[in-house]
Amino acid sequence: MATIELAHLSDHLEEHDLEGIIDAVQTASGEAFASADEEDSEILESSIDDDVFTDFRDRLEANDLDADVYVPFEFDDLVQVGDLRIGSTQTLRLVLDSLREDFFVEDAQEGDTEEDDAEDDFERDDIEDNDEASSYYADEDAGIEMKDEQLRHVWRAVFRASRQSLDRNMPLFFHH
Repeated sequence: MATIELAHLSDHLEEHDLEGIIDAVQTASGEAFASADEEDSEILESSIDDDVFTDFRDRLEANDLDADVYVPFEFDDLVQVGDLRIGSTQTLRLVLDSLREDFFVEDAQEGDTEEDDAEDDFERDDIEDNDEASSYYADEDAGIEMKDEQLRHVWRAVFRASRQSLDRNMPLFFHH
């Protein structure tokens, strides 16, 4: 199961890795690295299905922003330090905004025409003629709807977590 966590870099990294990340982030962002040491680490979301989280991260990767850790600094590209990919929480927010349409398409289904509706009805009539096929497609549609809902849930969780990362000035970790 995947987890989303707000935590200090020092909670998960060795001193030599920490120094490399701080240097890389400072170079990429042009900002001095400061973290909110008084804030407590917090698991924001746990028990996320691995397959769903992988699909979500694939969408981040398609936007060149799939990272293991997001830090509350502004820079465009991922920073690679050892095995870790570090991204900007601000840039993550921008990508999440652009992905919003992908996850919430049915909220604004524009462009459907009566012709499209007629085609859908025709296809459904053909499928309903065969009970076995009808059952198969109904199960498949339910599975797709469930996965879409799970992806929307992950999107919302990451969106909220990125806001907290910025508000609390803490890195955001994806454990997968």
